[in-house]
Amino acid sequence: MQPTTRKATFIIRLWTDGDPVDDNSWRGTAEHIGSGQSRQFQKLDECIDWLHQELAKVEEKPES
Repeated sequence: MQPTTRKATFIIRLWTDGDPVDDNSWRGTAEHIGSGQSRQFQKLDECIDWLHQELAKVEEKPES
């Protein structure tokens, strides 16, 4: 039996106008290439939450 894998490709653009050490100063856009879904966010935590949601939708596929 072949192991299953999940793969996803994202383009993430991040920038900060504040302190780069402060996670909440980062904002940007993220796009899931497979689905075309994209999202703008004002806090890094929002991006991470969105990535978790999108990755939960990725189907398992047999390794080839």
